[in-house]
Amino acid sequence: MTAMEQPIDLRTEYASNPLGVDETNPCLRWRVDTDRRGARQTAFRVLVASTRAKLDADDGDLWDSGTRVSDRPATDYGGVPLESGERYHWKVRLWDESGTESEWSDAATWETGLLDADDWEASWIRRPEDGDFERGRFSHFRKEMTLEADVERARAYVSASHQYALSVNGDVVDRGQSFAYPDYHYYKTVDVTDALDAGDNVVGALHTWNGEGQGRPEGEPGFILRLVADLADGSTRVVVTDGSWRTASAPWVEAPLRNGEIAEPVETVDARREMCGWATPAFDDTDWDPVEVVGIHPTDPWDRLIAQQRGITRKTVEAEAVNRLDDGSLVFDFGRVYAGVPVVSFESGTDGHRVELRAGYRREDDGTVSADEGTQWTDMRYAYLQRDGEQTFRPFNYLGFRYLQIDDPGEHLSLEQVSMVARHNEVPNPTAGTFESSNETVDDVVELARHSALYGCQEQFVDTPTREKGQFLMDAFNISQVTTRAFGERRLSRQAIDEFVQSHYRYWAEDGRLNAVYPNGDGRRDIPDFTESFPEWIWRYYLVSDDRRILETAYPVVRGVVDYVVRHVDDETGLVTNLSGGDGGPYEEGIVDWPREMRYGYDREWPARTTVNLLGVNALRRAEHIGAALDRPEPELAYFRTRRRELEAAVVDRLHDGELFVDGCNAENRSANASQHANALALAFGVVPERSVERVATHVAEMGMQMGPMMVPWLLEALEASDRPEAIVDLLTDPSQDGWANILEQGGTFTWESWHCRDEEMPDDERRNRSESHAMGATMFTYVQRALLGVRYGRPTDRTFRVAPPHEALDSATGRVPTEYGPLKTAWRRDGDRFEMTVTVPWNAGATLSLPLGPDGELSVDGETVVPSAASDDPPVAGVRKTETTGHTATVLVDAGTFVLSSE
Repeated sequence: MTAMEQPIDLRTEYASNPLGVDETNPCLRWRVDTDRRGARQTAFRVLVASTRAKLDADDGDLWDSGTRVSDRPATDYGGVPLESGERYHWKVRLWDESGTESEWSDAATWETGLLDADDWEASWIRRPEDGDFERGRFSHFRKEMTLEADVERARAYVSASHQYALSVNGDVVDRGQSFAYPDYHYYKTVDVTDALDAGDNVVGALHTWNGEGQGRPEGEPGFILRLVADLADGSTRVVVTDGSWRTASAPWVEAPLRNGEIAEPVETVDARREMCGWATPAFDDTDWDPVEVVGIHPTDPWDRLIAQQRGITRKTVEAEAVNRLDDGSLVFDFGRVYAGVPVVSFESGTDGHRVELRAGYRREDDGTVSADEGTQWTDMRYAYLQRDGEQTFRPFNYLGFRYLQIDDPGEHLSLEQVSMVARHNEVPNPTAGTFESSNETVDDVVELARHSALYGCQEQFVDTPTREKGQFLMDAFNISQVTTRAFGERRLSRQAIDEFVQSHYRYWAEDGRLNAVYPNGDGRRDIPDFTESFPEWIWRYYLVSDDRRILETAYPVVRGVVDYVVRHVDDETGLVTNLSGGDGGPYEEGIVDWPREMRYGYDREWPARTTVNLLGVNALRRAEHIGAALDRPEPELAYFRTRRRELEAAVVDRLHDGELFVDGCNAENRSANASQHANALALAFGVVPERSVERVATHVAEMGMQMGPMMVPWLLEALEASDRPEAIVDLLTDPSQDGWANILEQGGTFTWESWHCRDEEMPDDERRNRSESHAMGATMFTYVQRALLGVRYGRPTDRTFRVAPPHEALDSATGRVPTEYGPLKTAWRRDGDRFEMTVTVPWNAGATLSLPLGPDGELSVDGETVVPSAASDDPPVAGVRKTETTGHTATVLVDAGTFVLSSE
């Protein structure tokens, strides 16, 4: 009997061999890499040991799960209580569909962080303040230490309010941000083993605090570190922040803020004040000051530190071209918009010479970098005061930009001297999800979306890497839809969901809402449409991740959202009416779309808005789905079901005019405007009466693009639900109308906040307030995978995917979709009446494959005819469970494995 394949890709809390895990019963996951037909798991056994030697001896001294009958390739740790700062070793073996046992997997590990506040035994420190806390102030901290032996393992547990760059012996080993509330602050665990040596060492940090803003809650500056080094002589050395640390001002000079949103300074660096080697043992810090000790953690205002289970990946991007302007200024072009910091290497600086720099998205007619276009009124300048000789300018804070203008550099600068350090969230694989097709413009748009989503992920999902580096709920939801399918990302999404759950309990626990942006510096701030959309985000994340913990965490909030919607149902109309929230202004009672011009004339002057009601219908539907997945009591599910049906009936009765859906109503009258928003959402949520589906779908398709990047997923969902792939391709590829192809035609390299932010009819003050690096518009990646590649997720408990290529619009497509069981790969081609498709269904899963039948009505799998078949329930091909036909479509239910299908 052939042995079952060995489990691989062992992950703890969705990470491979992670550090600083503070879950007390972390979830352990695995998969198998095979295309063997029907390969699946029927049982598993997990061992967790305190040492590698014990694990190798099959001694699960901390936990032996025993052989568990289960087809789910995941389990929560259930052994002895975990301890702080320890490494845990684990492995897994499986039994397959025939009962064959696998070999043990290779060993994996996870390390715990500091599980209790008292484990820190370190103080929060800062540079002494003369008065009020100064925004954007940069400080150095350093601590000398001597190690008596070689280092076998060393971990630094570090946090800052707000940002730090951690150095050991002069080398930067980590850069971090902890944009969170002081009572729920983040820390990171950093491996510093290789950075430390026997003998003299220095630990240093560059620290800055921004003050409150988007993504930055109110707080105060502080830095904390605990370093634990296990030495070769068997001893352990612990170094913590305390009164023995020294501090000095860093060479950033006082400067105005870039804008009022992010509270970052226009960085002006004075190289003459730079203290070279300040983080090395040879440096003399006699002139430095003692730090101010705020208090031993926990201390006001820092109550709790939470492990930050995500990091940042950085890479150097070289400039592609340089242009010299008439005044001698140089403009460097990096080819695309990235999130990053510029790096300029000067070979022969002059003492006191000031170099002005400006980053931006576009160039003016005279070649200069525009200070206005796409910047959202953000001051994107830098300044550098040189010292004599060779030196490098590298600022601290990142921006989104493509071009860098350098005025009066003082020397000739070549392409090799100017670069950008681009940065994004550390994702498992930036190319995990792929798509290529017979339509080049579709492919270009897909790459636009992939690039935008990648750089819209930083320490959190960001509204834009320029003005608002904050995490807006709908932006985060939209970006998360892409990152989970394009990169196999999980940890940033679950963090974001957790944070919005926290926003509910911090600000809205009594009435069921969530903050529109969180964390943030302006407290309670909600948008009704965002709150209503939260259950959909939870459900979609669960479908791709099988993250049951998120379902459990979010369910009480989802229930709160439902109660919030139901409370606003008007007795007379049965509709959600005057939905509270938005705090006046353009957010009041629901925004429909954003920015304002993306409403395309939606008639908002009604107490019952159609979009608000349809989002309410969907929130009730998803609440029932989430509750069912959690095995909640039937009365709870019946409540969701009943209220959904009642609201849905009222929507059709009051807001459907017999043909189309109008924008709103009151008890006596309704709007005469039938917007794309109203009708697309009705299609997307399955509310359209059967008799009107064709009419509504035609209306939506014929309107082209009349929804903005924030809400356009529902337009794509509507066209997918009504089986209109040609209309989807038109939306993606027509440069003459608003949309992604128009962005590309205008030279855009990142999705925008507003389709027509280059529209000459838009007032200048509004155009300048529209971001040209807004990743929320990348959601079309998801719908290309779903509607054009044809791959859709099923529920994790079913583990059955659906692969149904479109019946028109493209001649061919190939792509890969990451799943928890491995990549699902498909390639299909249409040639006249002949259709061919190859599909690889990952281990432990199945798929329903649907494809068109040709005039002969025949379908073969691996060369064997399965349609027509006298015994369709017993197909002649291994791995094929069932075949059936409906009209001109054949459906084949298959197990894991690679299948080649053809029809003609």
